[in-house]
Amino acid sequence: MNEKKYPISIASYSFHGMLSEGRTNIFTYLEDLKYRYNVDYADIWSGYLAPWGNLDPIDGDLLKKIKLSMDEKGITLANLCVDGPHLWMDTEEERGKHYDGAFNYMKAAVVLGAKTVRIDVGVREDAITDEQFDYVVKVYRDLADFAGNNNMRVGTENHWGASRDPKVLDRIYNAVNHKAYGHLFHFGNFIEGQKEAGLETVLKMAMHTHVPADSMPFAKEYIRKLVNADYKGTFSIEHHSSKHEYERVAWQLATVKGLITELEEEGFDKISSADYFSGIYK
Repeated sequence: MNEKKYPISIASYSFHGMLSEGRTNIFTYLEDLKYRYNVDYADIWSGYLAPWGNLDPIDGDLLKKIKLSMDEKGITLANLCVDGPHLWMDTEEERGKHYDGAFNYMKAAVVLGAKTVRIDVGVREDAITDEQFDYVVKVYRDLADFAGNNNMRVGTENHWGASRDPKVLDRIYNAVNHKAYGHLFHFGNFIEGQKEAGLETVLKMAMHTHVPADSMPFAKEYIRKLVNADYKGTFSIEHHSSKHEYERVAWQLATVKGLITELEEEGFDKISSADYFSGIYK
């Protein structure tokens, strides 16, 4: 596998079970990334920088230490994945707090040298109102202006609520209309019946990916289509079970590497054949 051409990252959220037990932290994550998994791209979840839901500025000394640790290991931050501040809240006061919180994380991303930042839409319902849509577009434009001025991209993830609807994602993308705006493509996580429509919708806007364990049976074709769409980000391993995380992430990482190796042999211009791993598991 050509790891420079098809780079891989590992989301720190993959070890959230260990984090909750006090068995890991941001610095052990970076050690594990480099020396346990031999991966050069980080994907840092905001829960490693501050308590979940934090809206305040991130500790500047901590950020400098993290950047130093990454630089010492030759690690690049592919994505800062922000949970807590998101765009839409039901009251104007809450929206203002989350707006400021989002920019606190954008500033942290600059210090860390992030290539991309994910900040959620915030609309919990599957549908989005005109008021919500107009506000979300305005804030993403503000964030994209900041990101563009700092050589980053910022955007959504098909994560929860309205952001799992491909039509909503397409509307937001077209309305924001900014080169620094993109999308974190979480493989397969769309509203019921919209998985394939979601894939085709986000190919043009993908800036980063999350490749979960349950996507292994179909990830090969997704990877092929992303490469053919000139995707430039990393393929980021994200694990969710919160159990046996070291071992399960190793399995997931090896599987994704194997899928890419098969695609290199077959050619990315052809519809992918059945992958070796799925055949074994059957």
